[in-house]
Amino acid sequence: MNKKVTFRSMLKNKHFIKLFLAGVISRFGDSVDMIAYGFMVYKMTGSAVLMATLYAVNGIPSLLFSMVAGVVVTRWPKKTVIWICDFMRGLFVLITGILFVIGHLAVWHLYLFTILNSTFEAFRSPSASALIVQLIPEEEIAHATSLNTSASTFSELIGYAVAALIIGVIGVGGAIILDGVTFLISGTIIASIAAEKEVLVKTKLTIKKYFEELKEGMVYVIKSPLMLTLSIFIGSLMLMLAPFNALQMPYILETLNLGTNGISVLSICFMLAMVVSSLIVPGITEKIGGRTTFIAGGVFMGLGYLLMGYLHVLEFEMAKFIGLGFVAALMGFNLMFIQVPMTITLMKKVDRTLMTRVFSLISVLGLSAVPIGGGLVGAIVNYVSISTIFAYAGVGVILIFITQLFNKSLKEMDGKQSEVVTELEASSVPS
Repeated sequence: MNKKVTFRSMLKNKHFIKLFLAGVISRFGDSVDMIAYGFMVYKMTGSAVLMATLYAVNGIPSLLFSMVAGVVVTRWPKKTVIWICDFMRGLFVLITGILFVIGHLAVWHLYLFTILNSTFEAFRSPSASALIVQLIPEEEIAHATSLNTSASTFSELIGYAVAALIIGVIGVGGAIILDGVTFLISGTIIASIAAEKEVLVKTKLTIKKYFEELKEGMVYVIKSPLMLTLSIFIGSLMLMLAPFNALQMPYILETLNLGTNGISVLSICFMLAMVVSSLIVPGITEKIGGRTTFIAGGVFMGLGYLLMGYLHVLEFEMAKFIGLGFVAALMGFNLMFIQVPMTITLMKKVDRTLMTRVFSLISVLGLSAVPIGGGLVGAIVNYVSISTIFAYAGVGVILIFITQLFNKSLKEMDGKQSEVVTELEASSVPS
């Protein structure tokens, strides 16, 4: 009765292909930039504290503007929001690279451009989630999410693999400029998508109307035990992962003394494991359920995080490389067991008329942990070793996921992927 969905059938959707291609190109540039930018910041300052505070600052615009964005973008075509944000982010990344090349990049520039780029990302993110649902039939969302994640991650993997070569040929500044160009290409491709005409909110946005619409989204999240749980859960997980996100560079360069080769090993193994995992997660989820997949993935990811805190005790350099590759692969592989079931659940369960507001609220509740986590890491990193921080954070991740065994609301993740929670839709008020 229902048409069987396969990865091959997804390639017939030309709108999805454009979205897919834009993401692949952008992620390639991001992966090259991630190594180049981290290396540039660390070499400019030599400070793990600064890297942690930059990570914290990166989360502040999302915390401040995501709720505003969720309401505002209901009045704008999502495709337009995305390509404008891509163009603006590309412009600021290009300026960063050019300033570095000509020797005029200062630390305050890093903070300014980080805030600006994160602000545009706050508006882009809910729009992108809504555009995916707009372009892809409901029965194809699971495979589309998996395929998009797999291809984007593979693109990142290629970027990490060739980053050293690119930096060697065109320099750190050139690599950052390359990332800016990929943003511009991504924006151009997104602009060419012939999306169906959206039903936009026509009422004039006043302060009173903004809070009314924001309240709708908040009521929707609060009334849904699943949405509320995922919101709180994302925040807790982001808090635990703050050390890993903020301190990778000093951990590899100082704690393990593995140089730039260590950065490549961590990145490549992490991303390669994500590629493999994202291809098999839909099948595993169908067999054992989204909830079990989600919890098991979190426990094993936490285990890898915990083990990372003990790699420094290995005596030989080769043993450290092997150990780093193993724990990175363990974390990357299981990250997809968390991310894919959660993403599919959110896309399937959220009322489409409230999607941008709900996604923004969940994003805010989750990303509120970024500046908190970054600030805490910056405050303690001079007093507690990075390895110790990683070990305790790993234990925290394991405990967070084990407690979800007793969370009844997560049983909704085990529903068939074609099901929608009609009770929630009935209880919400369309815009």
